[in-house]
Amino acid sequence: MDDETRNPRAELIRDAAVLQIKLIADGFQDALLIPASLIAALIGLLRGGDEADREFRRVIKLGQRSERWINLFGQQRPLGRPHPTDSIDNVLGQVESAIVKQYKKGQPTADDQTPEPQDSDQV
Repeated sequence: MDDETRNPRAELIRDAAVLQIKLIADGFQDALLIPASLIAALIGLLRGGDEADREFRRVIKLGQRSERWINLFGQQRPLGRPHPTDSIDNVLGQVESAIVKQYKKGQPTADDQTPEPQDSDQV
């Protein structure tokens, strides 16, 4: 975005909305990982053996990947997959682009703003 079209208030609204979406995603992730990690640990304890922590480590890896995907405060390195859904930022960017494109389609152009001729019968 160049300096001429930069709108600090619009940027603040966008950034605040993105953070809220990321916080919701992070909370949802936590809500899923808490029981998943407890169940995985319980399975490992009941099974025992050399790989008792196998399921628990899988949950940890899933949590690490989802943390990188959410990238709550922009400090995580990307997952490394060149894909449109490789991060929540890319997904939100696509949604934002679609909304802006749709909004611009609905905007009247200069040609559309010419006044319509009025009936001479109405005075």
